[in-house]
Amino acid sequence: MNRNIFLTILILFAALKFGTAIPAGRMYKNSDIDKIKLQNTEIPKGFMYGKIPPFAKKVLLSNPWKFNRIAINKLTKRIYPGGSAYSIDKIHMSIITKKDAPFGDDIVCYIIIYRDMSAAKKETTKLKKFIKYNKDRTILLHKKNMNIFLHVDNVENFNYIQKMANQLKLRMETV
Repeated sequence: MNRNIFLTILILFAALKFGTAIPAGRMYKNSDIDKIKLQNTEIPKGFMYGKIPPFAKKVLLSNPWKFNRIAINKLTKRIYPGGSAYSIDKIHMSIITKKDAPFGDDIVCYIIIYRDMSAAKKETTKLKKFIKYNKDRTILLHKKNMNIFLHVDNVENFNYIQKMANQLKLRMETV
């Protein structure tokens, strides 16, 4: 009799502990990036996808591109301070530059999928802190385990990422 009560209590405890760890609704998957990412038609007039400079071709294999694990491990801390590569499942990057400077990075859009909700929460806090000091050059969209992080080099281009962010947010909400 005591054994059955103990087993029942153990099962209830496990259900409470692990049942609350499951997030409400479905988390974003890598395949959702293709439904959300910037489209060619959303590149502002006078801009284009940037070319990868020769020195960076060992890590950045293409543009736009979903990072492989090597790129995630090498570049996460360069995207935002304290970024944890371990927390990230996938990153999609689009580098957009003025046509007269094909190797530039005037506008960059990262779509970041985190491995779980706990990692997303920790990394989003880091990104928000970074953005707090760069409000005139950055935009962050966050939902569940996904962040979309846009930034510009020149504040004069901020209006472009505002338009992009509106379009990306609509797609993010519908996926």
